[in-house]
Amino acid sequence: MKLLRNLPGIACLTLGLGLAIPQTVEAQSRGRKSPSRTQNLVERLAGLENYSTLVTAVTEAGLGDALAEIDQATIFAPTNAAFEKIPAESLSALLADKASLTNLLTYHVVPGKRISSYRLGSRSLTALNEGTLAVKTTRYRSFWWFSSAIKVNDSKVVKANLRATNGIIHGIDTVLDPEFMAPKTILELAAGNEDLSTLASLVESAGLDRALDSHRLELTVFAPTNEAFAKLPSELLEAVQNDRELLRFVLKNHIVRGSVQSTDLETGTVRTVGRTDLDVVVDEGGVSVGPASVVAADIIAANGVVHVIDEVLVPEIVETLVGVIESRDDLATFKVALDTAGYTRFFDQKSRYWRWTFFAPNNDAFAAIPADALAALLDDKRALRGVLLRHVAYGKITSADLSDGSVVRTIGGRLAVDISDEGATFNGSPLLEADLSASNGVLHIVGAVIPETTPDDDNGDDGDDGDDGDNGDDGDNGDDGDNGDDGDNGDDGDNGDDGDNGGDGDNGDDDDNGDGDDGDSDE
Repeated sequence: MKLLRNLPGIACLTLGLGLAIPQTVEAQSRGRKSPSRTQNLVERLAGLENYSTLVTAVTEAGLGDALAEIDQATIFAPTNAAFEKIPAESLSALLADKASLTNLLTYHVVPGKRISSYRLGSRSLTALNEGTLAVKTTRYRSFWWFSSAIKVNDSKVVKANLRATNGIIHGIDTVLDPEFMAPKTILELAAGNEDLSTLASLVESAGLDRALDSHRLELTVFAPTNEAFAKLPSELLEAVQNDRELLRFVLKNHIVRGSVQSTDLETGTVRTVGRTDLDVVVDEGGVSVGPASVVAADIIAANGVVHVIDEVLVPEIVETLVGVIESRDDLATFKVALDTAGYTRFFDQKSRYWRWTFFAPNNDAFAAIPADALAALLDDKRALRGVLLRHVAYGKITSADLSDGSVVRTIGGRLAVDISDEGATFNGSPLLEADLSASNGVLHIVGAVIPETTPDDDNGDDGDDGDDGDNGDDGDNGDDGDNGDDGDNGDDGDNGDDGDNGGDGDNGDDDDNGDGDDGDSDE
């Protein structure tokens, strides 16, 4: 049946070959008003000019009665032009081979369902011969209305919704060859492969089954075998199986957007849907992804491609930020500080929404603080929280996001970034190790507890105090005092009445208070 693909055309066959079609078909040509209400599938096809070759094939296969009497079906009907793509000798051989012809024709029939073009969508359908049909519908806007383009495998629907009493017909431009059946979805391939049964089960547990079974997505999956999962330490495998978020995190590390075949892979990195990078090496020995080798490449699926690998691609760090801190002996004091401040539980969440960046001082950084000052800090929860929040920023900020002269806004302050040949500093605190990934963010290790401001900034603050001392502006309220103009209201002073106000004159307060004079002048 390979000859059915991309071969030159022949003249179409006609009904003149002697079809065993029920006589009621002839009545159709005399013009019944509603053929969809009176004609079965075979009769409907026989009355259409562009499908005569298909009717001939149905007759040769002896399927006329079966299709006429079937209880609802959807037929993807090749046009005459579709059959013309088959060489004459191949078509003749096909018509003479009843078994092959029956297999071919029943691959075009979906039993038990009347599916209009509006309901086809993108999905897999099971044909009468139990083969799989991949339907993909693309909707687009045409001028002021919406239209759809529908494909069945690689064949386009050219005429939709030809209705009959017991089903519906969609005309297609290419004969669907059952020897080249549409591949299964990634999920179906995994579920149907004994060596990938563990992966299929975990995908379902993680709630990723719909994504891997969808025809709307194009994905590449590096699929670990059952043996690969068995290699994992028992405690890690148990943790992954019992923690849904952790399981999703690990599985997403095996999925890449788009259909990437082995010939498309190059030495470098690929980005996963879990936002991690996989190291890819392509050489004479084949393809490796991280610690795994590709043992079976380019298994084509209806929604992408599968590469079978011999190791599970566990992300370097699957712990939370707190888990990363706990795994580092050089961050023990920082962990004590988090515990004391009451922040450990909060930053140990595997939230799908929240991400943080830690600039974590190591043990030496805390040891540089005088013992009594450190003890006092640990004893003052409010002050401790202020210091710690200066080391935490919202979002995931990697070293690649930093630039010289930039400022990182943390929850508790601002960090001036200085990058030179010697390395990077934050408010003068040196960066020792960068980009420790966690499930809920990223962590950088610094060599000193980050001060509130840099030394330069501190000087600036002192200088700024000059602004306060420079209350020359206030002294410059000589302008107010300069309201001698007001005081110069000798006219007011001439108001003997006012001068007689001994009470007012007695107001030494007024004399002391130049402002009081202003008040008089205001009157």
